[in-house]
Amino acid sequence: MGLTERPRHSQAHTALAARIRQWRDERSWNQQELADRAGIARSTLSKIENGLMSPTFEVLLKLARGFETELSDLVRTESVPLSGRMVVERSAADRTVFPYPHNRLWPLAATLKGRAFQSAFVEFTQTDLTDFGPWNSHPTEDLLLVLSGLLEFHSEGYETAVLNPGDTVHFDGSVPHACLSAGTVTCRCLYVYAAKVSGI
Repeated sequence: MGLTERPRHSQAHTALAARIRQWRDERSWNQQELADRAGIARSTLSKIENGLMSPTFEVLLKLARGFETELSDLVRTESVPLSGRMVVERSAADRTVFPYPHNRLWPLAATLKGRAFQSAFVEFTQTDLTDFGPWNSHPTEDLLLVLSGLLEFHSEGYETAVLNPGDTVHFDGSVPHACLSAGTVTCRCLYVYAAKVSGI
């Protein structure tokens, strides 16, 4: 499923909806044009822009591709433009969180432009594969480094792997996969991902 079936009224989601509308208006696109470029239904885009539905990670990636921009630019918090190639974020920083059906995501260094990769903290909240629904799939090369808890990693064509803190998994994000929190402590990971290079 591409959407969380409940409205979002948080400041982050309100800002995201406003940014999508603004970027679309700046390009003189109607909703159908953006929906076609992103590969989503126009009705889905309309509900996102009006705060009636919240996009999942996969839908956000499609919208970023539709705008031909980086995901971090689409979900960024407004700040002074970065003039260099470095940004420091303290562990106590009040980071914006994006909740999804199976996880919560905190983008890292969203103001840093032009990166070949993106990064985030991700907390996996789903514990039962039977309740997961359709597995995830997105056109990225992915890395997960387990920080706490246990990660139960399911991927089409591979045996299930249970990863401990300090373990990593590198994988093709386009292959259907599902991540579960397997222990008594909620699984939290560092997530690093990059758009696939054409032809690879």
